[in-house]
Amino acid sequence: MSDAPRDPIAACAEMVQKGDPDRFLATMTGEVDERKRLFPLYAFNLEIARAPFMSQEPMVAMIRLQFWRDVIEAAVDGREAPKHDVATPLSQLVIWGDLRAEPLLTMVDARESDVQDAQRRAVDQIRAYLRGTSGALMLAAGQATGLTDFEGDHAKDQALTDLGEAAGIANWLMSQPALQAAGRGHVMPDTDTIRVLARAGLKLFDDARGVLGREGNAALRCAWRTRPILRQVEKSPGAVADGSVGQSEFARRGTLLWCSLSGKW
Repeated sequence: MSDAPRDPIAACAEMVQKGDPDRFLATMTGEVDERKRLFPLYAFNLEIARAPFMSQEPMVAMIRLQFWRDVIEAAVDGREAPKHDVATPLSQLVIWGDLRAEPLLTMVDARESDVQDAQRRAVDQIRAYLRGTSGALMLAAGQATGLTDFEGDHAKDQALTDLGEAAGIANWLMSQPALQAAGRGHVMPDTDTIRVLARAGLKLFDDARGVLGREGNAALRCAWRTRPILRQVEKSPGAVADGSVGQSEFARRGTLLWCSLSGKW
């Protein structure tokens, strides 16, 4: 007897649970339809984020990223990707109008710079990279969950991208010890850079909340740790280098539970 067909949404959810547990928890606070759209998007994000680091050969990484570019561009033309746990549901979301192609392609562009070992040391360089990755991801998630329509709303699109950039800054600062341990020439940012980034992230977060309001959904709740982390870094920038940035498990889960029960973010 043959095995039952593999559910691609379940496969994407499993990938996100293992590779991006914060986004998994936040997504699970959403409605079923939201989860069906967000899990393929977040699994795609993991796939392209890993691509530059899965081989020492830049050409291999670029081929992996080109695969995803081809999937997205084909979906724009109405062509569904061949059977694949992530590519197939992602392409369907683009074809059906649940996801715009532009933010997805922006994310691929940003990851190509990882393949090229781009050194980002100036604040503007770091922020541009995080806007192209985390910012574009939040924009896509917001569009997928109905926070902005397919044609786009400039103010909301800007706010979603700002929120994503703020979340990206928090996550990037929190991941500094791991990035340094991974090698590839990564240089720990100095104290001034850390403090400037934290303050910029807090302003982006507050500006985004001013436009988007306090009512939340699964996409917005992915940023539930952003403000506490950025405030911690602003007060103690040295915590970035020693790896002590973050919340206790109780605070991490408790805050998300409050957001979910209250309908806020």
